[in-house]
Amino acid sequence: MTPGLKRAVWLLNTLGFVLYLVWLSTLDARATLRSQEGILFYLPCIPFLFVYMLMINPRTGPKGKPWWQSDEDYEREQRAKQAATLPAAPGSKPGKPS
Repeated sequence: MTPGLKRAVWLLNTLGFVLYLVWLSTLDARATLRSQEGILFYLPCIPFLFVYMLMINPRTGPKGKPWWQSDEDYEREQRAKQAATLPAAPGSKPGKPS
């Protein structure tokens, strides 16, 4: 998502959320806070909060073994990566270890 589009979505979401909260404040408190059906007036706040959660940049996790991978598979994968990045020894044929 481009920064300009992200800023526009953030501003529209904030404007909509503020306007909805202002509209809620104009309602009778007995209808919204003191009755069981009053919770229905607050349910539309959830999508606004969900959009905010989607707009937050995720934190990157620590680099290491994934939780789902066994230790043996992880070590085998790391050895394969290391062997692929090391240059071949001079005079040796590719594909055959010396």
